[in-house]
Amino acid sequence: MKLILAVFGRPGSAFIQDEVEKYTKRLRSSSVQIEVVEMKQSKRDDQVKSLAEEAAEFSKRFPKENYQWIVMAEEGKLMNTVQLANWIKPRLTSNCVFLIGSAYGISPEIKKQANLLLSLSPLTFTHDHARVILTEQLYRCLMVIAGHPYHHV
Repeated sequence: MKLILAVFGRPGSAFIQDEVEKYTKRLRSSSVQIEVVEMKQSKRDDQVKSLAEEAAEFSKRFPKENYQWIVMAEEGKLMNTVQLANWIKPRLTSNCVFLIGSAYGISPEIKKQANLLLSLSPLTFTHDHARVILTEQLYRCLMVIAGHPYHHV
């Protein structure tokens, strides 16, 4: 299994980069590969064209036939950590890409094709904070699956 955290743009601060790296390093010591892929954010002013451009890049880099698409979306399903771990567990033999969109969000076409629309919270987070929260939760989910006491259920 390979987990990919795909994001548009670069982190806004060294703190965000350090926090994401902390959890990706911990995950790399397990049997799960994790990679953070930063894709080029569109610079177009037109929201529709911008989303279409980003969707094309995402689809090209992560073809649907090779990856499970988990798209972070405010209208997505809310799950607790154990529920997300239970969703991930049967997919441990697949490659999963978790997508955090750009400032304009994510193309409706990508959302329609997603294996899962996932919401981190009803609250709104910056893209940088979503990176940290999602990375930590992926680490926590894998600890739940492994029966590790990191997550006190």
